[in-house]
Amino acid sequence: MSADDMAPEEGPEEAKSSKNAPEPEVEEETVDEIEEGLPESTEPVGVWRAEDTTDNDRLMAALAYASQVVVPVLVPAVMLLAEESKERGFQKYHAIQSLGFLVAAIIYQVLAAIVYCGLSAATGGCLGCVLWVIFLLPVAPAFYYAYQAYQGYYFKIPFLTDFLVNSKWLEMPPGSE
Repeated sequence: MSADDMAPEEGPEEAKSSKNAPEPEVEEETVDEIEEGLPESTEPVGVWRAEDTTDNDRLMAALAYASQVVVPVLVPAVMLLAEESKERGFQKYHAIQSLGFLVAAIIYQVLAAIVYCGLSAATGGCLGCVLWVIFLLPVAPAFYYAYQAYQGYYFKIPFLTDFLVNSKWLEMPPGSE
């Protein structure tokens, strides 16, 4: 007898029945059980929703960041000098933080200019054709922060917000635990 003779042959009906065998039961979690394991907020760390903001608050806060690309200082200065805006905590927070961001961007631009000039001179100007992009890097975070402010969020800019708070230039708003 060969090995083929010893193995039982399956007919087409037996092959179908083995494929349609019931799968082992898996306990399904309910939606409530799944949601219990999730954090209550899907907001990133260092970001929290502002309470009691108006459309004007959100627009002015967004303009404080976005205007830093075109006309720096103007919108945040107006926000801090106008009586109505000065009393609005959301606007004041973002006006001060955007001015701090402007100062950080200026420091970055000076350092970028030094790197650009040094590397362009060292390579005979060839690298200068590519390195001009480093001057546009602060634009992306400015627009991102403008978007976050327009969505009605308070947020912390890494290192900058803590520096402003420790220097007593900026007060953390309520609910910023």
